[in-house]
Amino acid sequence: MLTLTSNISIKDVKDIKASKVTWKSEVGSFIDSCTIELPRISYLKNTRVQTQDLNKDRESSERMGYAFKEGDFVSVSLGYNNVNKKRFEGFIKRVNMGIPVKIECEGYGYKLYDIIFNKTYPTVTVRKLLEELTVGTGITLSGEIPDIPLKNVRFKNVSGIKVLEWLKDECKLAVYFNMNVIYVGTQFGKVQKRIKARIGWNTVKDDEFQQKAVDKSTKIVIKEKNDKGEVNKTKSDQQKSSGEKSLKVKAGIPGNFLKEIANRLQTKENYKGYEGNITLFLEPYAVKGMVLELEGGMYPDKTGEYFIESVSGEFGASGGRQTVTLGFLTQK
Repeated sequence: MLTLTSNISIKDVKDIKASKVTWKSEVGSFIDSCTIELPRISYLKNTRVQTQDLNKDRESSERMGYAFKEGDFVSVSLGYNNVNKKRFEGFIKRVNMGIPVKIECEGYGYKLYDIIFNKTYPTVTVRKLLEELTVGTGITLSGEIPDIPLKNVRFKNVSGIKVLEWLKDECKLAVYFNMNVIYVGTQFGKVQKRIKARIGWNTVKDDEFQQKAVDKSTKIVIKEKNDKGEVNKTKSDQQKSSGEKSLKVKAGIPGNFLKEIANRLQTKENYKGYEGNITLFLEPYAVKGMVLELEGGMYPDKTGEYFIESVSGEFGASGGRQTVTLGFLTQK
């Protein structure tokens, strides 16, 4: 018999009993999120308050305050029969004092909001930039980050989050966290692991997993303008196409890295297989960046290998579920 169990800690308080937990993590975002709901009367503390009445001091009184506050460290592990797997790690962003109390949390990207970055680099690698950006945050750099050089990079009074946005939007790099580990690269990094699922066996719902509608094949073209105003084009390896889709990128990234970026964007652009959401129980343990080997069961055309783009879940009185968003890879 499987029994839902949890291991949740906030700051120095262990084994917190939540009435409900929801979480979400995706490769398209560098902000993981989690909401923990607690009974209103739990985890309250007394705070002595000195009150004053005109020129006369009154007795200190007591009032109830919540034990947790913004910035407190949060760790959430969930599973069955005390075999709990980590679903979220981060910090409290906001405590909503309703009924129930909702503690809104964000992953390690939260640590970059208050960092004001002022740096100018004639040349710098992505890794070196990240090393200087994340000093003192507890963020670890992935060993899979490629040694991508950048030229003429300047940041003036921007937040750490804005730097990540710049890497994603201007350099067209993949940027995401796995707990406290940040990955930035031309591809999605090394596939962490493969897990298996079979429709109708260990899945809960698959009606949002549908054939992608693609009417044409579009070639991705990366354009960069150098200091002389010359426009260089890097095309993906797509052989046949009925049109082109142009994207601008920060000048100075070497051609081999631009080719990898173009091919990553091409794979997602022209993927014609199935994509969408499949809801699983809490096992198999799913993390973004994994590959799901899916057996279609009664729907053999859905059989294939799919990249897990995001994982969202819910844990509470109604049970435990995780929804994986599947996308491009190769079909068998």
